[in-house]
Amino acid sequence: MSDSRVDRFPLGARVRLADLAVDPYPTFAELREAEPVTWVPEIERWFLTRRDDMLALLRDPDLFTTDAPSTIRDMFGVHMMTTEGPAQIRYKRKCLPPFHASRLRTASLAPLVAEVERRVATLRAEGGRTGEVRTGLARPIALHSVLSVLGIPLAETERVNEWYEHFARALANFAGAPELRAAGKGAADAFGRALEPILDELERDPDGSLLSDLVCDHVDPLTAEEIRSNALIILFGGIETTEAMIANAVWALLSHPRQLPAARASEAALDLAIEETLRWEPAVQSAARHATRDTEIRGVRIAEGEVVHCMLGAANRDPAHFTDPDRFDVTRTNAGDHLSFAVGRHFCLGAPPRPPRDPRRDRNALDPLPRAPP
Repeated sequence: MSDSRVDRFPLGARVRLADLAVDPYPTFAELREAEPVTWVPEIERWFLTRRDDMLALLRDPDLFTTDAPSTIRDMFGVHMMTTEGPAQIRYKRKCLPPFHASRLRTASLAPLVAEVERRVATLRAEGGRTGEVRTGLARPIALHSVLSVLGIPLAETERVNEWYEHFARALANFAGAPELRAAGKGAADAFGRALEPILDELERDPDGSLLSDLVCDHVDPLTAEEIRSNALIILFGGIETTEAMIANAVWALLSHPRQLPAARASEAALDLAIEETLRWEPAVQSAARHATRDTEIRGVRIAEGEVVHCMLGAANRDPAHFTDPDRFDVTRTNAGDHLSFAVGRHFCLGAPPRPPRDPRRDRNALDPLPRAPP
């Protein structure tokens, strides 16, 4: 079967993850045009590169699921991203409140603003007009933000950063190196042990954080393992995506200096510039799903159990939806139609709420979270 697929999908056969890590977009454009559904032998998985195909797949959790053995389940356990149905809905609903617009509007951003200003001042003092944005600004701000939302003391920043590095290497371990897996699982275990006294303290002295809400829920409480697993995926995903978004936004805007005045014109203009950054260079390039039964996409047979990667960066540059998609344009009016937060029940927990729009275009209109059955 493998040789047959190589013959049927010659472009997919040439795909190398190392090349995608450098610049995936020329490859995505070629695949989108000629092999929008393709088999990639290097990782023995399917790639989708057209936006409409991904919308259909990600909105069908019965046919394409996350509830299957995976590296992320192996590392963090069962949580909102590795389960479906009532359990997934329950986890998601319990973890959403700190991200609701009402909570965000009333939250004090003063400590975070002060940290940003301190980091920027340090970059200026150390490098003048140059500086290492990722390690000097993006990672520290991501850590500060996620720990604050969760309710983990900022004194734990250094340890959390070390655990995160192990998680990142383990989750990128496509070759299955046992030492990387062991280090990642060891870091997850260490996080679990460190979490116990934090939860005890939050139960005694609630502070309105996510972990505080969870540990003080005595009506329908999550177990300690459920809290740990969901906290782990929020911790990892929050650091990874926030760091990448900050770094990508700085790079995109500074490499297109003529667009800076437009981005600075108003808060609404800045919001649109951020949406365009998310479209043009998303923090997460892929969303993987497992086929629950034999099916077809564009006439290509996908067998039960096979993994399909929705290449989100390819969707975001699909010319069928975005005009001149490779161009970075902070005034692009439909920039918010990107799939960088995915869609469906597994849309990103941190995706910002948006005002009602045409349901055919609004990503949140595609993201129903039905009530869990009693």
